[in-house]
Order: sequence, then C-alpha cells, then structure tokens
Amino acid sequence: MFVINIKMNYKKTLFLCAILAIVIASIIEFGFNDNAIFTSNNIEKFDYDISDENFLSSLKKIHESVDENIGKSIKVSGFVYTLPDFKKDFFVCGRYLVQDNSTQVAGYLFNYNGSMQLQENEWIEITGTIIKGDYNGKVPVIKVDKIEKIIAPANTYIKE
Repeated sequence: MFVINIKMNYKKTLFLCAILAIVIASIIEFGFNDNAIFTSNNIEKFDYDISDENFLSSLKKIHESVDENIGKSIKVSGFVYTLPDFKKDFFVCGRYLVQDNSTQVAGYLFNYNGSMQLQENEWIEITGTIIKGDYNGKVPVIKVDKIEKIIAPANTYIKE
C-alpha cells in the first residue's frame, strides 16, 4: 500500500478551478465551429435607416441641412419615380404622401448609372451615400451603392 502526502494550496486550486470553469463555459457558449453567428459583423448600420415612421421627418431633416449630411449613409425603400426634366441617371425613390385628402409623391433623389434599367413604379430598396447635387437649386442627392428590387409593402402610403 502506498501513501501519498500532498500539501495543497487552496487559493491556487480555487483559482485554477475558476479559470477552468470560464474556459468550459466559453466553449459551451461559443463553440469551436465556424457556424457561430456573430451579429455585429452581419448588421449594416446606416446614418439614416428610413422606415414608414421616419420617412417624412428624415426627408425634411436631410433637405434642411444638406451640408451637414454630406457623406452620411442611407437605406430607403420606395417606388421608382421620374420626371421629364430629370438629368440622365437620376430618379426618385418615393412614397405616396397623404396630405389634406390628396396624395403626392415624396421621396429622395438618387443618382444611379443603371437608372435606365429601372421601370417606373417598380419597388426597390437602396443604400447609398448623400452628396450635394443640383435640381432647381442645391439639393441632397444620394449616390447609389446597392440597389435591390423588392415586393411592394401592404401599405404604400405614408401620412404627414
């Protein structure tokens, strides 16, 4: 029969157990595989992420302070709308605005080299960068970074 006499330092043992518990908890939580999802890398952040609720207020804010918004990123969805006096490669991504029992188109002016490929009233989602342009005066223009065709939402109108 063998007898082993071991002198233990409880502080060091407790510390090692705590470290081991943290390592095991990390492995369980995050795993070693590449399938772990880290949402911070998958979420795009925009200075203006336009929704039904902030469509009009953001439009006013951007138009009222063009110089302060140059270079900011934006994401918006709406339908393609053009006017005969638009320059080549320009269109509006707009929504119908209900105001005083009438409707009108309100939207953001975009610059896109492929605008001739877009169809009038086609629904799109666009991301881009705000620049300064000229359409009957200095106005914000959004230079398109990415454009996707989407299905029209159930409610295509916004209210003032």
